[in-house]
Amino acid sequence: MNDYHVHSAFSDGRGDVDGFVGRAHELGLAEIGFAEHLVPRALDSDGYGLPASRIPDYVRAVRAAGEDTAVRVLLGAEIDYAPGAEAELDRLLSQARFDYVIGAVHFTDGFAFDLPSLADDPRWEDPDALYRSYWDTVARAASWGRFDVVGHLDLPKTFGRRPSAPMGAAEDAALEAVRQAGLAIELNTSGLRSSAGEAYPAPSLLARAARMGIPLTFGSDAHAAADVGRDFGRAVVLARAAGYTTTLRLSDRVAEALA
Repeated sequence: MNDYHVHSAFSDGRGDVDGFVGRAHELGLAEIGFAEHLVPRALDSDGYGLPASRIPDYVRAVRAAGEDTAVRVLLGAEIDYAPGAEAELDRLLSQARFDYVIGAVHFTDGFAFDLPSLADDPRWEDPDALYRSYWDTVARAASWGRFDVVGHLDLPKTFGRRPSAPMGAAEDAALEAVRQAGLAIELNTSGLRSSAGEAYPAPSLLARAARMGIPLTFGSDAHAAADVGRDFGRAVVLARAAGYTTTLRLSDRVAEALA
């Protein structure tokens, strides 16, 4: 098993890189990938992103952590995509040779919909509009072409809020953009630890992605070493039920049998 979505103290996680790698070794994971947030400055009011000035330190820490362990340690990044910020994000990505990049949508029209402090924001009064904007932004992000994996699809459900109307057409358009761009999606288990009560994406979305032939990776979205690989047993069951038989190994982009 491989966990490609963890965050250390270089962005909004807790603990150093070595602690996460040590936990991956304890669990017998073959690969672990760090995916610190790269965030447009205008949207990083909380300062949770990895500053450009610290990217060299991040690269050195991750590369050093992989020198004396049986676990393969990958240097990744999580792009917090926002339309209009592509040039700035390009500059951040140019600062290092990342092994892979996760593209994620945390903002719709500048609204950080997954921030706990904004869980009761008035913009949630129209969840259908928020979800439509979210899926449209996912499609635009996938078409941008600067990442390898789409992270935690259907993230707006994080506080347990769902749209009142079916979003099938918008969801399918986003999945088709992912497919056409040749990207993978991740089965992100952090939703099981939130008010959503289920992994990202939902089982129906995961099954549609499987039918479309979209590759799959796993990510815990761990922000502490103790959560590395968390709920991966449940993730395997979900993936199999959706029709997946393989996962994508990001070190060499090879499909390997689902454990």
